[in-house]
Amino acid sequence: MRDELRRMALIGSGVAELTKARAEQIVKDLVKKGEVGREQASQVVKDLMERSKDNRKEIAAFVRGEIRSQIESLGLATKRDFERLERRVGRLEEQAKKSAAPKKSAAPKASAKKSTAKKSTAKPASS
Repeated sequence: MRDELRRMALIGSGVAELTKARAEQIVKDLVKKGEVGREQASQVVKDLMERSKDNRKEIAAFVRGEIRSQIESLGLATKRDFERLERRVGRLEEQAKKSAAPKKSAAPKASAKKSTAKKSTAKPASS
């Protein structure tokens, strides 16, 4: 009896995974012991299966939340962070390609030459 109750508690808490065959066996044992009536057996099996499913979902959500919390507290990058950065790098590479492309102008630029000033001699002013 204690073993059956222990197993049901583990199943109820979501620690143990419950198959339909195993749930039927547990209920069958409970019917034999007079813990559950025969007319209730199929409903108890359904209830056990539903509870097991709900508990697995709750445990999975709890674990995901804990993992997310630990990742954030450690400052680790997530897959979403990497994907966002990959998109950003892709956009920046495209911008760099566009700005690095040579521009053709209609007329070639004339090279700038330094102009040199000619020295002139100052003539005395006539009066």
